[in-house]
Amino acid sequence: MSEFNPPSDPTSSSAAPDSTSDATAASMPGMTSGQPPAPSQGAPPPPPAPPHATPPTAPSAPPANPYGGYTQAPPASAQYGQVQVGSLPYVEHHFGRVTSFGDRILPSIIDSLLILLGFIPMIIGIIVMAASSTTSGYDEYGNYESGGPSGAGVGIGLLLIFGGLALMLGLWIWNRIIRMGRTGQSVGKKMFNQKLINTTTGQPIGPGQAFVRELIAGLANQIFYLSYLWMLWDPNRQTLGDMVAKSTVIHVPKG
Repeated sequence: MSEFNPPSDPTSSSAAPDSTSDATAASMPGMTSGQPPAPSQGAPPPPPAPPHATPPTAPSAPPANPYGGYTQAPPASAQYGQVQVGSLPYVEHHFGRVTSFGDRILPSIIDSLLILLGFIPMIIGIIVMAASSTTSGYDEYGNYESGGPSGAGVGIGLLLIFGGLALMLGLWIWNRIIRMGRTGQSVGKKMFNQKLINTTTGQPIGPGQAFVRELIAGLANQIFYLSYLWMLWDPNRQTLGDMVAKSTVIHVPKG
């Protein structure tokens, strides 16, 4: 009975060590049998790609506010070059044409006449007090009697006088502080299409700054109307009150 010999493994010849590859590996320093060659360390990594340059965007105009002008200061260089914020060129470029000294005269007269309405009850009160006094003279017995004002007449007269003073003060506060501070227009400025604004934002300056402006103007005008005359030589056409309150007056369309 013959013996059975299993077939030889075809892969057995590849398992034998290759003397040629071993010799090559041995002849190359740093390389061992069965390991891949180490990568070369001499070549630098490629430089990163430069970022894409984005074109500059033009500055956008600030949003408008209900009073006209802007809610914040426009950039000084936006569409106009480098100018000082609040200067005459800045205000006229962004908000409107600034009024001259002559433009402000008639609105000021109208506002003054409105305040002087308080003189009417004051004059009536003085007349009532004068008319309430009795006539001096002699009685039927030949005695001299000195006349004097009656109590009712004095009371009515004083009431009218102080009422007139209160009316003048109330009209000044309403017209020159509250109305002009909130809307930028007193009665006189409304009639002549003018508006008081902040030189930076173009908005009305508010009642607080309007009071400061009126206070400075009232004190400075005690010296030859210095506050009003100041705008004749001021490069920004501002009165002293305007300079303190950072305000100016511009022309606005009718409406």
